[in-house]
Amino acid sequence: MATAKITDDNFLCPVCLDLFKEPVILECGHHFCKSCIDKAWNSQDIIMCPECRHEFPAKKYIVNRLLSNIVETAERAQQCEEAEKLYQQQKTQCVLQSHECLEHKELLKVFCQEDGSPACVVCMISSKHAGHKFLPLQEAVNMFQENLKTAETTLKHRMNNLNEHQKKQEQLISGIQDEVQSLEQHITSEFAKLRQFLQDKEQQLIQQLKEEAEGFLEKMAKNLEKIEEMNEAIQKHKSNIESTLQQDDSVLFFKGITDEIKSIAERLEEEEKEEKQNKVRKGVFNAELIYGSLSLGVYRAPHQYRIWKEMLSVINPGLSHLTLDPNTAHPGLTLSEDLTSVTYGASKLQFFDNPKRYDSHPCVLGSQGFTSGRHYWEVEVGCKMDWHLGVTTEFSNRKGIVAMNPKCGYWVISLTVNMYHALDLSIPLLGLSVKPQKIGVYLDYEGGQVSFYNADNMSHIYTFTDTFTERLYPYFWVGFDSEPLNQFQLKL
Repeated sequence: MATAKITDDNFLCPVCLDLFKEPVILECGHHFCKSCIDKAWNSQDIIMCPECRHEFPAKKYIVNRLLSNIVETAERAQQCEEAEKLYQQQKTQCVLQSHECLEHKELLKVFCQEDGSPACVVCMISSKHAGHKFLPLQEAVNMFQENLKTAETTLKHRMNNLNEHQKKQEQLISGIQDEVQSLEQHITSEFAKLRQFLQDKEQQLIQQLKEEAEGFLEKMAKNLEKIEEMNEAIQKHKSNIESTLQQDDSVLFFKGITDEIKSIAERLEEEEKEEKQNKVRKGVFNAELIYGSLSLGVYRAPHQYRIWKEMLSVINPGLSHLTLDPNTAHPGLTLSEDLTSVTYGASKLQFFDNPKRYDSHPCVLGSQGFTSGRHYWEVEVGCKMDWHLGVTTEFSNRKGIVAMNPKCGYWVISLTVNMYHALDLSIPLLGLSVKPQKIGVYLDYEGGQVSFYNADNMSHIYTFTDTFTERLYPYFWVGFDSEPLNQFQLKL
């Protein structure tokens, strides 16, 4: 149990304001020194509590030995604490006085800067410290304290930087985690749409198969019932004949034959009537078979290929069928009649200058601009040795030498001298072990993304991320060779 402090008011007598001596407790619950309460009551005509003024019929109190013990314990603890404090002070003084030079038994009063240690005045003139510089000990202490404070400030500054970096790193980690979750949801959503499309097509085909089969089975079931009725009729005629043949009475015998022959004749007449109506000759009591053949060409077909073609209607983004804008084409370019292919060379058309037209670079833009949505198109680059592809803003510079980077409104990759570049980087792109014959360009306007792919295997080449505020147009740098750039049109 923690030792009580002697300064606590609970240990002081309200009368003498000193520690309790022989504490007693009155009936009202208040404590006083025995001598204090006796003295108070002897000087009063009315017996009452000096603290709460409660009156008593007689002088009566009880000695509180527990409180007496606690006070004594607290008093001893205070005495021990004071003695310990005095001891520590004396010890500190002794330590200070014991700071003597071990060699000369003199007080250490100076600091040797070369040795980095305290020294005495005799050390200063000794050969051991010849040529050394000395400082008064307190001055050296002050100097080192300043150095330590400077170091502390530096460390505090670095710690603040580290804490700031830690927070930023944690934010980056959180950002990556959030992005992973968002991209995972996007991937799941994209594949869910494809799965839903396949499931719908599967159920439609199965339902079509069931409906066709049910049509055949319904006709076959009705014909089966007719065959069973016919079989029962024949069985009945057979039983009647057998019964007649067993008749011993000649009169009854002929009567049975007459009835049976009449019944059979009516049946034959009924069948002949049916045959004339249907114009089909089946014979007496002959059954007709209903045949059914499911459309194998529909249900046992190249479903994967057929559904793959149908999936093009739900693919988002689908392959954009772009055309080139002659109003932006460099005068040295030749555009195909359908505006899907461009080649550097003598132009068959006379191009007049306008603010949209490139006049220095062999470039042309697509006719379609985008201010929202996701779009994807492919360009056949073939064996061309020089090309640039990407997107640019509606009001980007087209005249003179153009800086083609995101700051100037161009998000472009290129092939130049057998090296692939992203035009916001100063170093070539690495990792293209296979030369693409066809480049895929993907634009997500709201997502701020322009990505490039090797369209032959859809391997990723590079991605720009930015915030788009202007209309964006597909951008094509043709190069100065005679090989064309072709817009790839998906053909199935």
